[in-house]
Amino acid sequence: MLPGRRISGSQSCLLSNLVDRELLVHFDRTRDPAANLAREAELFALVDGGVLPEVARFWINSECLVRGEARSPKYGWYREDVAARMKIPILTRTTGGGVVFHDQGNLNWSFFLRNSGPFLSPTAAFDAGSRYIVKALVRQGVRAEFSPPNRIDVSGRKVSGMAARFTVRTILVHGTLLIDSNLEKLNSLCIPPDGSPPVSNLTEWGRHIRTDTIVESVVEVLKESGFLVKTVGAISRHNGE
Repeated sequence: MLPGRRISGSQSCLLSNLVDRELLVHFDRTRDPAANLAREAELFALVDGGVLPEVARFWINSECLVRGEARSPKYGWYREDVAARMKIPILTRTTGGGVVFHDQGNLNWSFFLRNSGPFLSPTAAFDAGSRYIVKALVRQGVRAEFSPPNRIDVSGRKVSGMAARFTVRTILVHGTLLIDSNLEKLNSLCIPPDGSPPVSNLTEWGRHIRTDTIVESVVEVLKESGFLVKTVGAISRHNGE
């Protein structure tokens, strides 16, 4: 997570003046971790350069570990010997933070949003970016809440971790969402940071919770928040023309 200058409160230009703000919503079909992480970097550049409007992206990876750009003891790490024995691919994202386990029971979500004012503090950025996810989960009957600095918790258990990247013009907040992930493998591989609660899958609060129902709920929340939502196929430079 790249640091930003602090501003008072958690409200910002990210959440205000949403009228007439176009938002592209895309569910990526590839499960290739390298391709998905490359797409994150590509979309950030396109939104930051004004080629694309704001983007909400949903994507799923095959089994892998994804680490932040730099290792820090406050973010946790992974058991390298276990990863090697299991032959789990290790990839690096463009945001900071620790190491997360991805599999097909985990939904990744990303918001590429315009920032026309001062930088948010990291915690305020995570709060702003995650509230659409939290509201969608509440609609699914899950008592989700943002937990500073960068988690979504349900009943004291972690269901999502986040990371962020931002420039003067653009902020990316992305995170995991444990729906029906292999928690035994996750716990074998990942070393959580101090103070992090145990993880749980959202299906523990209802077998009705699925990737498609969550995405549909998030889209409805985005519409009600004032975004002009446009659902698209593969996002490329052509979509911004």
